[in-house]
Amino acid sequence: MTSTTRAGSYRDVLLLPNALRTFAPALFGRLSYGLLPLSILFTVQQTTSFAVAGIAVAAFGLASLSMPLKARLVDRYSQRRVLPLLAAVCTAGLAAVACLRTANAPLLVVLVGITGLFAPPLGPSMRSAWRLITDGTTLKERAYALDSICEESLFLGGPLLAGVLISTASPAAALACTAGLMIVGTCVMATSPLARHTSPAPPRQHLLGPLREPGLRRILLVILVTASGVSVAYLSLAGVAQQQGHPGAAGYLEAAIGAGSVVGGLSWARRKHTRSRSSHLAGLIGVLAAGLLAASLTTNLIVLGLVMGLAGVAVAPLFVVSYLAADDLTPSHQRTEASTWINTSNNLGSSAGASLAGLTIDHTGPSRSFLAGGILLALTAGTVLLARRHLNR
Repeated sequence: MTSTTRAGSYRDVLLLPNALRTFAPALFGRLSYGLLPLSILFTVQQTTSFAVAGIAVAAFGLASLSMPLKARLVDRYSQRRVLPLLAAVCTAGLAAVACLRTANAPLLVVLVGITGLFAPPLGPSMRSAWRLITDGTTLKERAYALDSICEESLFLGGPLLAGVLISTASPAAALACTAGLMIVGTCVMATSPLARHTSPAPPRQHLLGPLREPGLRRILLVILVTASGVSVAYLSLAGVAQQQGHPGAAGYLEAAIGAGSVVGGLSWARRKHTRSRSSHLAGLIGVLAAGLLAASLTTNLIVLGLVMGLAGVAVAPLFVVSYLAADDLTPSHQRTEASTWINTSNNLGSSAGASLAGLTIDHTGPSRSFLAGGILLALTAGTVLLARRHLNR
């Protein structure tokens, strides 16, 4: 039996009832997260320092650990009741950061961190909507792929838009634009008929929610370790660019990974896959491992961009497989929360990988950092294959 069959088209997905009505404003709101890091960084840096600004950005990212709790509230009380409230508080916080001209570093860091606690979980909420939209069809994998591709594109275009606003207007203007995108996109998305949907919790809901599922915990561990390896790649690219005397090239090298991810997502979604999730995970992680190992052998920036662009084709499909696995492994009333744990594991893994790469680059150089990341991913792919019976449950 072949491993793939033809899937429906993106047009089929977008023509489903309420699809475009929900997806378009969700993308509008999610674009704010693409602008956010640079907007906060330079807004805070204007009155303090880059060190304080970096801590502020990290504080916002650390607050993403609250994402599963917010997703649980969305599952229980509906997007319409929860998302606009979260967006309103988060927008108010961003506006305060943009308008507050103070050099009080602790105040700014705390304000940004608190603001991050209320960031609306638009990505997981949209994936929850996709489950409703594609119910009774065979288009869910196609919809998830479309979602991942568009999200990757937003995180490619967001920093570019932020850069234009910062250079032509001001960092505060970029942050104000970020806040506007968030509140408008979220509130329009919440007017969709699907936003009324709730998933009643069982009489006794365990505190850990979907984390009680052993299969999901295994998937999250795989994502955490894989994200560490991908984060190593990003920092190593910056290290090579700095080493070659072209630090600005790091942005183009990182964009190559994003472009590869978009191409990979488009190619992946052209077919409906029938192999086991462990086979998919191992294969995709193996592609990333091969890319990092190959990158450790060159310092030529053009070759490096091509290699990482090819490796990047695995990124979007990896998230599609992970989101589908989270759906399969958890009860329907916990799927939005389970989806956020995929993102949370990715964020934690990225932070760990950044720390690992920083230490490795400082002591041995970026090539060894690529090598360490490649070995980590290769071991992860092998472990996934060895543990495939547990991952496929």
